[in-house]
Amino acid sequence: MWKKFVSLSDDGKQVIARLSPEITVDQSFDTRGLSEAIEELEATHLLLLEDDVNRFVNYAKDLKKDAYDGIVIAQQRNAQVEVELSSHDMLASMKVTGAYGGRGLRGNEIVHALAQAHVTKGINKLALKKVLVMSNQLKAGEVFTQPVAKGKEPVQGQDAKFIPLVEDATKRVLAPKAEGEDKVDMLDLGETVTVDAGDHLMKRVPATKGQPGITVQGKLIPPKPGNDKALSASKGSEVSPTDPNLLIASLSGMPILKEKSVEVDNALCLKEIGVATGHVKFKGSIIVTGNIESDMVVRATGSITVAGFIESADVQAQGNIEVAKGIIGHTVSEGESKSCVVKSGGSIKANYAQYSELQAAENIELLVHCLNNAIRSGGDITVSDAGGRQGTLSGGHARIGGKVTCVNLGVEGDTPTHVEGFAKYAMYKERLSKLKAHYKVAQEATMEVVRKELELRKTPKAERSETAEQEIEQFKQESNDNLEKAKQALDSLMEEFDALLVTNTIEAKNKVYSHVTVQFGEDKVTTKRSHGPSVFKYNQYKIECASMMGEEALEHDL
Repeated sequence: MWKKFVSLSDDGKQVIARLSPEITVDQSFDTRGLSEAIEELEATHLLLLEDDVNRFVNYAKDLKKDAYDGIVIAQQRNAQVEVELSSHDMLASMKVTGAYGGRGLRGNEIVHALAQAHVTKGINKLALKKVLVMSNQLKAGEVFTQPVAKGKEPVQGQDAKFIPLVEDATKRVLAPKAEGEDKVDMLDLGETVTVDAGDHLMKRVPATKGQPGITVQGKLIPPKPGNDKALSASKGSEVSPTDPNLLIASLSGMPILKEKSVEVDNALCLKEIGVATGHVKFKGSIIVTGNIESDMVVRATGSITVAGFIESADVQAQGNIEVAKGIIGHTVSEGESKSCVVKSGGSIKANYAQYSELQAAENIELLVHCLNNAIRSGGDITVSDAGGRQGTLSGGHARIGGKVTCVNLGVEGDTPTHVEGFAKYAMYKERLSKLKAHYKVAQEATMEVVRKELELRKTPKAERSETAEQEIEQFKQESNDNLEKAKQALDSLMEEFDALLVTNTIEAKNKVYSHVTVQFGEDKVTTKRSHGPSVFKYNQYKIECASMMGEEALEHDL
């Protein structure tokens, strides 16, 4: 039936549907047969206007005048283009739809589309030419998308950098020696790694602000500035009075590099500490190119660096303790003190440690193994080589303030291993309890202000004194300030505590053996069998053990 209704316009650019007076349609009239009718007119290259087709169908059923006047249901259309923005307005693409019997795009149409989308920056002229060419090659209705403009990402600021200008004597001592190479020459060490007052120690490269970016619409994107830190003066060093980015020595001595500072300390250099030297107590740092032998007592107000072993000795330093080889004690009876004691006011680093007592205010790092030691650490403990292939924490008792990371946790057999993670948990809970109590007191103070205000309002205005009103207003301001400070302190500590619960875990990257007791706070769990790579977490209510291989939690099957 459609063949009786449709015809081409005189210019051949439109298909017009028109109801004939002598032909009527019933209520079953629909679009069936329309495609064949248009194909017979050889007008399949024109764009079918579906909304107008449906309009004609409805008007024809209702015998409306518009159906007899004629409705354009298909027409010629030139290639169309629209601009799409994506990636937070950092990318503009042109979406081209092929012409329906018409022509491709023209240059001014492309320019107009960009202007309508307010795209002014990062425009690629070659991409625009490609759009122009493709618009003439596309089939009717075929869609082609081409990125034509790209914004400029902001250049984020660089953090401040601290560049040492001197060599660290301790690093020279700990550096592995090539085969056949002699040990460090102590005379040479003294000549090359000492500084005099006024010598340059470290320079600071300030943080940069970065460079702003820009969207394709020309909107500026501010950069994130780098974290800026100042040089820190340490013992024996000071910031240059003429250059705030230069650290200089304030006295002569041995330089010891820190993260953003350099200490200059008196240094005692010894080939070994043993019967020949006797016990050593020194106000400064001690460097030993050999071993610290059995039964020796060593004390230093600075750091202690040992190129060999510490064996069954009592070694304590206010600074860091670094041992190139191992810390070795011998087995003792239960309840008896460890034969080797190493305590540091900073960190402890060694290749391995066994049958010893280790205590560090900061971190403990061991490369190969930690065997049957009594350990206390204010920071983290790591037992792993750089490649994560070896590193076993087994036997003994470790109480770690932060995170525990090792390759293997425990050992085959019946040797028990006890590890307490996030040992600062109780301290944080106590601090939180105090801050909550303080916050409650601050809340009660604000309620007291309300009561005083109500009492004052009961007093007739004529009898109210200006002083009383000022006192209440002052009391109100102080109470609100105290409440806000208490809330901020509580929220800040709570946020810090929650973050530490997430990060201070006990993690074994390869295997957890049986007879391993894991403790957080007062809660403990003991493994009954071996597990693969696992991580133990604490949510304040229970200890969870999850597989690091993507498996479900294992806490019900320890």
